[in-house]
Amino acid sequence: LLHQDLHAIRIDESKMIVYGLSDKGEATVPLKANCKDEVYIKQIKELISTHVLGSPGGYPIFLRRWTRMGQSRTHESLERLLLLGESEAIVAVVNADEVTNEIARRAWWAMPTAANARCLLRHKDVVEGEMGEILAEFLVEFLPFEEEPRAMIESARLVLQKNLITKETQESLWKKGQRKNALLVGFLKTLPDTLPVDSIEHTLLKQHRQK
Repeated sequence: LLHQDLHAIRIDESKMIVYGLSDKGEATVPLKANCKDEVYIKQIKELISTHVLGSPGGYPIFLRRWTRMGQSRTHESLERLLLLGESEAIVAVVNADEVTNEIARRAWWAMPTAANARCLLRHKDVVEGEMGEILAEFLVEFLPFEEEPRAMIESARLVLQKNLITKETQESLWKKGQRKNALLVGFLKTLPDTLPVDSIEHTLLKQHRQK
């Protein structure tokens, strides 16, 4: 698996399977531990890290190199991080300054969580690329399970960007906002001048426009 032209690696520790993503699709390697699972997984991560970075230290080693050498998180660096099979490395990627649509596609395959979706939708290239609608659709579907108001606000704010969701979905979100007010804050942040609400003009609006 490691000698293929891989885009990302994901390790399912509960099922003991290593997944690899390449141009050919998804490949799997079932793990057959000959010791405790956690010990075996650690050995697997060290093997992968040694192949990718030349060191078994994984993401911490990679991070120290960045700090010591003053390197920015370049495109190539982000691609290598996605090959480590470590959740911390994926989180570092989605929070990097320059994330392209392709990097987002790989990172999303590796770790599809609501938090990562929000991070990815803060990048212009992702919003304008094919991943934008995919991530927005996920966040809309996940909203009923979101418990933190701050996360609801951010999800609503992000999915209302550009034309990521349909008018029907937008109207549905507005209606849900009557029960979950946090969603309305997302509308105020992204669409303050085009809120989907019918109302009459304020009596002072004409005077305000003249001024």
